[in-house]
Amino acid sequence: MGEQGPYEIAFLTGGAVRVAQTALVALHEGRHVRVSRGTHRVQAVDREADDPVQAALLARVPGTGILLGDLLRETAASDEVRAVADALKEAGLVRGGLRGALRPTRAGRAGRRRAVEDAPPGGPGRCAALGPDGVEDARLREILLTRDPKPLKLDHGRRRGHHDLESSNLSDTQYGPGPG
Repeated sequence: MGEQGPYEIAFLTGGAVRVAQTALVALHEGRHVRVSRGTHRVQAVDREADDPVQAALLARVPGTGILLGDLLRETAASDEVRAVADALKEAGLVRGGLRGALRPTRAGRAGRRRAVEDAPPGGPGRCAALGPDGVEDARLREILLTRDPKPLKLDHGRRRGHHDLESSNLSDTQYGPGPG
């Protein structure tokens, strides 16, 4: 496992989404992206990337930002993450499974165990080996461990300024002359 980098370890320990999470942690630690706790919106602060997986992630962040879950899923499906999986397959650490899913081989499982046992004390390598639970930054760890908030559903049936008096519990006489 010595020649395996964080993305290969991430793929063996958690699959394609873990690779995307590892890239996000690296970008967050380098202050290239910001992740909002309340909205789970990821925004690019700068678009400098250290590797193709980070570049793939940053390319998916529009100027207005993107929901974290969507970003991780899209990055996980990218050609750059697929290249990580292909390298592992070529090295004999994963093989095709049912419906095309890649599963670690015996050597891959042994490498995965070693990676978890030898997880670095911090940084993206720790996220690669242990997943979001291994992220040192408590705020980012909490964000990665919780689901994206559901979007607000706005009632488009009412126009601004028009209210239904029947449901307001106000009498019609409150704002005008009453009966007689």
